[in-house]
Amino acid sequence: MQPTRSSTQRALLILAWIGVVVTAAFLRFDELTDRPMHADEATGARLMAKRMEGQGGEFNPSHYHGPLLADLTMPVCYLRGESSWSELSKFSLRVVTATAGLLLVLVPLMWRRSLGDLGALAAASLLAVSPLLVYFSRMFIHEPLLTLFGALFLGVCLRFPRWGIPGVVLGLMFAAKETFAISVLAWAAALGILLLQERKRITLEGLRLFLSRHGKGLALSAGAAAFTALLCYTHGFTHLKGALDAVRTYFVYETTEGHDKPWHEYLKLLAWPRQSAGIWWYGTPVVVLAVVSYALSWSPRLQAGQSRWIQFLAHAAVFHLLIYSLISYKTPWLMCLPWALLCWLAGLAFVGFARRARWTQVSLVLLLAACLWTQWKQSRFATIRLHSDARNPYAYVPTRSGVEKMGNWLQDLKEMDGHLGTVAVVGSSHWPVPWYLRKFDQVGYWLEPPPKVESYPVVVSMHEHIEKLTEQLDETHEPFTYGLRDGVPMRMFLSRELWQQWINTP
Repeated sequence: MQPTRSSTQRALLILAWIGVVVTAAFLRFDELTDRPMHADEATGARLMAKRMEGQGGEFNPSHYHGPLLADLTMPVCYLRGESSWSELSKFSLRVVTATAGLLLVLVPLMWRRSLGDLGALAAASLLAVSPLLVYFSRMFIHEPLLTLFGALFLGVCLRFPRWGIPGVVLGLMFAAKETFAISVLAWAAALGILLLQERKRITLEGLRLFLSRHGKGLALSAGAAAFTALLCYTHGFTHLKGALDAVRTYFVYETTEGHDKPWHEYLKLLAWPRQSAGIWWYGTPVVVLAVVSYALSWSPRLQAGQSRWIQFLAHAAVFHLLIYSLISYKTPWLMCLPWALLCWLAGLAFVGFARRARWTQVSLVLLLAACLWTQWKQSRFATIRLHSDARNPYAYVPTRSGVEKMGNWLQDLKEMDGHLGTVAVVGSSHWPVPWYLRKFDQVGYWLEPPPKVESYPVVVSMHEHIEKLTEQLDETHEPFTYGLRDGVPMRMFLSRELWQQWINTP
């Protein structure tokens, strides 16, 4: 029996979704552990390890982000037999965020029935290959979780508004990172724009009917959001001070220096083409498709609900970008959620595709193809060839591979010698060096060279002390220079005794 047309279409749609998911998984998990640890990854891993070892690590409102990343990663580490700082591995840390990045691609399925199969599939495909989203889902940082739960929040508001489910997801956003408040503000502003558009249709009777239908769900969601966030910040209500600290962080958080950027920094990152390292970097086709989607949302061919949802996403993306642009502190990973919104918006240009004119259909398909090809190519360059290259716009203050080589060599020396003694690290801004020394029993950290520094078999100097230590250790140690970050050298001094032992080892 010949398959019907609808069954053939369904099979093709399923195959397309499988292709999108496989592509997203490949981009996020391929060579996941090859890139050196970023300083932020290493510091986050150290804080999590303190909790695992019972040495503290509670939420600090002045410096830390939400506890959810550690809460979700610790079980993975335990399952893989890693219960201390020295046992942690890159894969255990990064697999959680990579999985969050993969799950983000599936979120458009939640509104497939409301917005159509093609719109959901196009949005998922753009999320799957976005170099910004791919690159940062391969890092042990908070943004992949914030982005996933931000997407889920919008999805459950559309599909499952009752029983407090949106509140649970919103609470998880809060537990992921305090910047969830920016998203709430942006969403509220976007909703306000829609209400202004519909102000002539809003009546007291309509408001009463809305509250009678959704009032209970809204109340449950508010309670669920507070309960979920408190559950995470207080570690299951065992550290009650975490509840106060979760609020205090908005008043006492201290940003680090060196991250102030002009207001247009994110526009340059996301939309303005630039060439470096033999490739053009740009998300311009995605931005163009998003603008087209917004323009098409005013077409009478779409249902009112579909048009309003597309316009809401457009306004939300713009308000996110506006708020983040007005804040002088800028890092590229802060754009993960706003860019995800823009990818969804771009994909929704395909809502009502069958009712469009033929030239519009062809134009949309060609534009989507351009988006997918350019974004795929940039993702592979960003995550494989140039994962730690400062010319990669997503590799923000990346760690140079020399740090990893130094760590591996020291480990070989330890196995050869049996016991290296104390490794001395001198200087500030030394992260992620402690990650590569975590398996050593004795490591000391000093801001200034310690007394009798020449007695230490291994001395690792940060850039500000290289010249001074080179003079002090000239007669006792062999120097080896590495790059910590782009333009930031680091020098290891190895005692001549150890050096001779190494070169004489067969």
